[in-house]
Amino acid sequence: MAQEILILGLNPAWQRLFFLDKFTPGEVHRISKVEEYASGKGINCSRVLQNLGGTPLLMHFLGADHGSRIFDEISACGIQQAPIWIKEPTRVCTTIACGGESTELIEPSPELSDFENQDFTQTLAEHWNSAQSVALCGSFPEHFDVNCISNLDFAGKRVYVDAITDIDSWLEKGVELLKINMPEYSQLLDRLGIPQVKSSPQFWKMTATAVLERLPIKNLVVTDEDSPVRAFRFVEKKFQSITVLPPTVEVQNNVGAGDSFFAAWLYADSMGLDFEECLVKATAVAVARCEVEKPWMLSLERVAELEEIIRPELEKQE
Repeated sequence: MAQEILILGLNPAWQRLFFLDKFTPGEVHRISKVEEYASGKGINCSRVLQNLGGTPLLMHFLGADHGSRIFDEISACGIQQAPIWIKEPTRVCTTIACGGESTELIEPSPELSDFENQDFTQTLAEHWNSAQSVALCGSFPEHFDVNCISNLDFAGKRVYVDAITDIDSWLEKGVELLKINMPEYSQLLDRLGIPQVKSSPQFWKMTATAVLERLPIKNLVVTDEDSPVRAFRFVEKKFQSITVLPPTVEVQNNVGAGDSFFAAWLYADSMGLDFEECLVKATAVAVARCEVEKPWMLSLERVAELEEIIRPELEKQE
């Protein structure tokens, strides 16, 4: 049975999704369909994790009407929450879906007060000691006190990260997984002072080896839209790389595909699946997510079909 996973999705959003047959900037458009629902990396991750059979506990900042709507919606689907209520309204994310492509318009994050940071610290303390697995999803709100999570004790915990900003202290302590996209990977290499000669055929081996040698990361995964998913680790001090190109599908909405990937890895790892099977399931779930309008609508039967397609396509390198 999958254990409860504490999801720190600290910067949620109220999602407005517009479906258009054609989108041209500067023109007037008639929207064929509008969807509104709770969103953000932590929420997407939690809902997909629940769909797979996992048990998330979601901690997030919520404010004003949109915050209340998010709380009610997440409660209605049966996910346990530990909200921190704030004065400023939860941001709105507007997505324009057209022809398999998505354009996102994201409002600024709310600004936290000292009192709200203190409330978060106290709420986190109530759940931290009992949490065996912790997942950090996405960015932080403005004026978030990073020290309140930088100083946490990781002893006895399995920690997973899908973020890039202000997470160096977590990576230095050691994490089970760092899942980032290609632009975020470039940011990480810049911070570590690792040269990026992308024209070199040894780019991935050289840079990933350098990252894993400098930081105690057990598994490093880099996604890049339609490009191959790349996963790296050390096995008995030897570098190992696995690459897989996701199958081509008809895309309905690809927003949150990375969140779905992360959720599936969390679930697979909590169920004791090995490195390769975690990668297979995570890739299958991310692809299945793109075939539906909302992240949690994915079909488990479709995921199983995609796993059978993806598994033989894994390319291993050492």
